[in-house]
Amino acid sequence: MPNEWDVPPEPEDDEIAPGDPDYDLSEAHGYSWDAERRRFWPPPPPVVVIMSLLLALSLLLPTLLFIASR
Repeated sequence: MPNEWDVPPEPEDDEIAPGDPDYDLSEAHGYSWDAERRRFWPPPPPVVVIMSLLLALSLLLPTLLFIASR
């Protein structure tokens, strides 16, 4: 009967492939978002600027109209 110390250790496979359960947590998966998730959020910078200007205008317009009507 062989002693457990006589058996060579099995080589560990450190490579994580797409079939492994931890693949989405590995560096092999990458750090970028999925393309379909990035489609709507975050919005592109021009959209953020336009929405900010519209919001500022909607807040200032009633005040400007009130001042102009006096």
